[in-house]
Amino acid sequence: MFLTTRVKLFVAESPKTPVPDVKVALFDKDMYDDDDLLATETTDAGGEIFFGFDSERYTDAEDQPEWKIDSLPELYVVVYSSQDQVVLSTRDQALQDKLVRIIEVPISQELINKHGLLS
Repeated sequence: MFLTTRVKLFVAESPKTPVPDVKVALFDKDMYDDDDLLATETTDAGGEIFFGFDSERYTDAEDQPEWKIDSLPELYVVVYSSQDQVVLSTRDQALQDKLVRIIEVPISQELINKHGLLS
């Protein structure tokens, strides 16, 4: 099964201000196995990324029918600085068995300034 979602980064204090040209990784959160990396991309001028991935990328023992029927990925994003440092993770906000069509990620001005995310 092919699934899609969109990620949008914006300045928390100014929601209409996008955060472009930032590396973002999309993951599936797992309870017992290592989290599954689904894709890594860079935000466009509007601070957005469209991710498409096959269910084979996240299906593991936790997602098999004997574990849970109709398992969907528990999506979260990790935002990186230009030096590949983790700036922010939404892992704690991943929703169980709910495919989120858009993941909106507010980034505080403090983190943006600290990691030089906006030029």
